[in-house]
Amino acid sequence: MDDRSKSVARVIAILDQLSVSPRPMSNLELATELDVPASSMHRLLQKLTALEFINCDADTARYSVAPRLSELGVRLAEVGGYSQPLRDLMGEIRDRTGYTVSVWVPSGARVRISALLVGTTRGITSRLPGELAEPFSTPGLAIAPQYSDDAIRKLIAMARRHGAPLGRGFTHLAQVRSAVRRVAKRGYLVGYNIRGDGWAMAAWPIPVTVSPPRPGCLAVGALVPEMRRRQVELVDFVNGLRETYLKKLGWAKAGP
Repeated sequence: MDDRSKSVARVIAILDQLSVSPRPMSNLELATELDVPASSMHRLLQKLTALEFINCDADTARYSVAPRLSELGVRLAEVGGYSQPLRDLMGEIRDRTGYTVSVWVPSGARVRISALLVGTTRGITSRLPGELAEPFSTPGLAIAPQYSDDAIRKLIAMARRHGAPLGRGFTHLAQVRSAVRRVAKRGYLVGYNIRGDGWAMAAWPIPVTVSPPRPGCLAVGALVPEMRRRQVELVDFVNGLRETYLKKLGWAKAGP
């Protein structure tokens, strides 16, 4: 790798690290975490600060993501999260069912909502644009069949490094692999949050974009009694729309 490529890789690693860090980080912390010489890290941080992609607190000399980078991230997410085929898919599901429809995408050590259509079903739910969830929560598990085994291992390592729980009932790789295989075989999964907000989520793996390939999850949310009553009907309906969506994208295979 030449010097220019190495610098680009380090810049991306810095932005990725700051995007998932629960607090601002110092030059030394970033250098240690990313195995970059402190002097080189300092030069890169100064350049990124000058470009207004990151902020530096003058009192603590710690760095954090700046609004300009956040805005860029939102625009990049919208390239896929609000594409016309995806809007059509979400709109038809919401119009026919009245349920809340969302699209989730990977976000560092977690997954987050990229697009949301609020349904007419009433009830208390915490689902808001940008909301984060664990990497192997219901939407995370729906995304995971699109990962390689190596990517799953790296995601688990990242979650542990940042203190993010893997998901309910998951503590090691074998459990995650088993759950991902079940989702891949079935093609979807349903999660019931009875003890929390009383909502259920049916989730399907979908590519948000094909070129470049970006994995995502299509999630349909409804109150638990409603989901239990209409689950079979909903799954059949969404499976058909999902096949049409994949064909519009030119996806080579219509399933995980």
